Amino acid sequence: MRKIDKGAPIESFSKFVRTHPHARWEDAKDMRPVWRKHMLNCEQHGMSGYTEEPLKQENSHIDHFRKQSLFNTLVFDWNNFIVDGVDETYGAKFKDKCVTRCEDNDRLINPVLEDVGRFFKYELNGNISVASGLSPADAARADYTIRAFNLNEASLSERRKGIITIVMDYYRDLSDESVLKALEPIGFKSVVEQLLNERKKEEDSR
Repeated sequence: MRKIDKGAPIESFSKFVRTHPHARWEDAKDMRPVWRKHMLNCEQHGMSGYTEEPLKQENSHIDHFRKQSLFNTLVFDWNNFIVDGVDETYGAKFKDKCVTRCEDNDRLINPVLEDVGRFFKYELNGNISVASGLSPADAARADYTIRAFNLNEASLSERRKGIITIVMDYYRDLSDESVLKALEPIGFKSVVEQLLNERKKEEDSR
């Protein structure tokens, strides 16, 4: 999970909301692919807003970070939209089964509003864990977010572990820019950035 820099709503969304003041989410079925494409490519750089796995239009959907069933006034709030995959075992669809109360949603780390990077760290086995140095309240929220999105689901951890192996074993002599560019298509950018930051600290300490 990483910070998402949301931009202003695109014109087709603003026009739809303006001309359909009483619309339901189902009423926007024909427009949603346009909105999803923009968010995925321009705001999330081709990655899931929760797991950071690479996504394509056909295997993604728009998630309401704050669930429609709990926050019906946010159904057409652009800043409440995050594009995610369609897997039921992790990510948004898993979250929606865990979050059943408004208070549950409030416990989640919001990648649109918060500095996500300070809450998590990546282990060599590919797992995400709670970062050190957090307040007890923030540590509890980070732990709940990991569990609510099932971010340590086996296939996710295995893919992150594979990226760690690639960076440590094969890309040691490449520049940071070259590593990021080479691995961009396979997502999980925060894992790569953590490894590069750790590499820089080691080099600076020599």
